[in-house]
Amino acid sequence: MLWLACQFPSLALEVPAGPADVARVAVDGTVRQACPLATAAGVRPGMRVTTARALVTPLDVRVTDASLRSGALADLAPRLATITSQVVLVPEGDTLLGEVGASQRMLGGLAGVRRAARAAFADTGVTWRAAIAPTPAAAAVLAMHRPGTTVVGMPDLRSALSDLPATALPLPAAAHQLLRRIGVHDVGEVLALPRAGLARRLGVPAVSMLERLLGERPDPRESWVPPARFVREAEWDDPLASVEALQFPLRRLLGDLAAYVACRGERATAWSLVLRTDDRREAVLTVAAAAGTADPHQLQVLTVERAAGTPWPGPVVGLQLRLEATREAPGPAMLFAQDGDEQLVALLDRLRARLGHDAVYGLAPVADPRPERTQRRVLIGDDGAAVVSPRRRPAWLLPSPQPWRCDPARLIAGPERMESGWWDGADSRRDYWVARGDAGATWWVYQDLRTSNWFVHGWFG
Repeated sequence: MLWLACQFPSLALEVPAGPADVARVAVDGTVRQACPLATAAGVRPGMRVTTARALVTPLDVRVTDASLRSGALADLAPRLATITSQVVLVPEGDTLLGEVGASQRMLGGLAGVRRAARAAFADTGVTWRAAIAPTPAAAAVLAMHRPGTTVVGMPDLRSALSDLPATALPLPAAAHQLLRRIGVHDVGEVLALPRAGLARRLGVPAVSMLERLLGERPDPRESWVPPARFVREAEWDDPLASVEALQFPLRRLLGDLAAYVACRGERATAWSLVLRTDDRREAVLTVAAAAGTADPHQLQVLTVERAAGTPWPGPVVGLQLRLEATREAPGPAMLFAQDGDEQLVALLDRLRARLGHDAVYGLAPVADPRPERTQRRVLIGDDGAAVVSPRRRPAWLLPSPQPWRCDPARLIAGPERMESGWWDGADSRRDYWVARGDAGATWWVYQDLRTSNWFVHGWFG
């Protein structure tokens, strides 16, 4: 097995996102972390909050909250799940683990794994660092203390860990104090100590941790499971006055949505966007994709088109994104891909987003022999819209039949008799013909057998 560890060192500062021009610090009694803007002003970890406020104003002070960081980590998990089927959350280390040994061949080796990870987290706006190792514990330690490290085989694992500081080991504070007292400064020195002596001094759990780190003991982990529902929210202080300004916060949320449906083997077919204004009003926009999509760019295009075609509700200070419906992802692609249909569906989705849900539709047959009642409107993508009548029918029917003076010499084919409608009071008895019309057109005409009058009902393209 081979594990990819993605560690997020600044979740307390970066989630939720804040204005780029405002300094932020995460505090836990004193300053625990400071953003680059605050660091440049002289704010340091361990500093009192009052001192930090004196150095930089305004200052966004965030209380370190383990539950918020854990929730942010869970929101990021679907992105890693797009490149591996086994994802593990490590909230105490703000780390995601993914078993990539089975994925590397599909992704093009370890270089492909790293590229896929960069693409997965590209639009999240969070800082992350990664490492690859044969055990999950070692990958997590290396990602935190030596990011960028790749260790493939067990024989190289001990040497990769040995020169890390002993404080890198996930041990209780009392154990680290004891190691300092006995003069142990790096992991290599810890590993060189007799295990029986370590067990007496540090306890059996510490020795078990070392064995899991080196792969000498099994290290089963509980895999993350995607939640049944997808809901994301975002808020900000400065109201947004247009659709253009909305695109930036949308990009992150729609990227989360794309990752969510992709890791579940699904495609999004309908999602809702709730825009909240500064006077507590809400506007709900529903967006649809007939064939479904897990492409963040297509999700963005369709959502923005839909929002642009809707009256702006006013200054927007927050939004909520909800997934409403999905469909199963298509199977493996054909040997010779035919992407024309996909391009057509994407075009129709954009037209619906821009013109409205009811403005673009398909046609499906109805079990009624009367030509004016043989079709019904259906949603684009409905399987019933693809049925083609085996009989020759015109592409265009007139809203109502128009009188016609019959010239037998102009009749080309027919007749086709239709007698129907006796059950609903719209009885009709007609003989339909294909006829030569004016200026070379081809018409569909009929004779009403009750009155012997002739009518034009449609024409062929």
